[in-house]
Amino acid sequence: MKKKKVAFIGIKALPAKAGVDVVVQKIATSFDHERFEPVVYVSNREVPADTIVPGVRIIRVPSVPGKFTHATVTYLMAALHALFFGNYDVVNVHSMETSFVLPLLRLRYKVVATAHGLGSLIPEEHNPWGKGKYFFKACEYPFMHLANIRTSVSLPDKEFLEQHYGREVMYLPIGIQLPELKFEEAREFLARHDLEPGNYMIFTAGRNIRRKGCHLVLQAMQTIDNDLPLLILGDPNFDPDYHQELLGLADDRTRFGGFIADKGLLFALIQMSSLFLFPTTYEAMAATLLEAAALKTPLIASDLPENRAVLPNEALFFESGNVADLREKMIWANDHPRDMYELATRAEALVGSRYQWSEVIDQYEMLYEALT
Repeated sequence: MKKKKVAFIGIKALPAKAGVDVVVQKIATSFDHERFEPVVYVSNREVPADTIVPGVRIIRVPSVPGKFTHATVTYLMAALHALFFGNYDVVNVHSMETSFVLPLLRLRYKVVATAHGLGSLIPEEHNPWGKGKYFFKACEYPFMHLANIRTSVSLPDKEFLEQHYGREVMYLPIGIQLPELKFEEAREFLARHDLEPGNYMIFTAGRNIRRKGCHLVLQAMQTIDNDLPLLILGDPNFDPDYHQELLGLADDRTRFGGFIADKGLLFALIQMSSLFLFPTTYEAMAATLLEAAALKTPLIASDLPENRAVLPNEALFFESGNVADLREKMIWANDHPRDMYELATRAEALVGSRYQWSEVIDQYEMLYEALT
């Protein structure tokens, strides 16, 4: 049986560090490789020429630096390569902002377009793109009118798009699959940062940027009178100015652990914490939230509709962006460990029953089959 070639456009790097890149890597590496041959386009600025991801063909395309131009040029060059040099059965475009290439791709290919959030809905006070926000809004039109099949990882985003454009969008969430946890390495990591298992709070983000809300946690801690330390994990180099702001807000209870690529180590650190903090001010559907729930870690999350859609009654929610409310919830959580453990137990059960990668991959394969 001839393998069907599926090309992926909409990420910058493999192996993945965070966000959409992680989702695409999981889909591409989890295929039935007897039936499908995945091809992933990436930026040559971020992926060395000798990079290997088992089972995946990687095509590096030229790009340019710049917070906005890097991604835009990468996706445009990927679409041009696919149009003139590719030979695929279907193309899966990821992220709404990649949809500007759909007029090119539809000249030759059938396309599945996957939304991972709507940049046009980011609150203005947390919008890092300035007038680029209008570009994200404009991308909704080709996404809704040119893609053969449209999917969204967010249920609220699916409903928003269907209401405003009158066309069907399939809700297809991300899944979770926990690796083997590396507890011994985690204990060594904690010891290096003067932390003890079960006696610290944790905040994690692949890219520690403002909309992830770490500053809200540090601001809340300034008026909390206890000695419980906070471990912050995430890449500080993506937004150096924001990292300097965090350093200015932190006190001697705060530990900055940097970016941890090893998921086994990262998840062990999450599971060994007493409280997971998820104060994001904008999200589509966060793998981090699902992972913390699957690890049975008590968690506090901002009350975004996207977060509540994942864990309606299985987390302690605070009003998004409200430092005073976050402070009160942090105090309550630390004073009521049994209640938080009950919430965590329910969250683990819910995530285990609804968000499994094997089922998600099956649905993607069905979509690709439907178009070929």
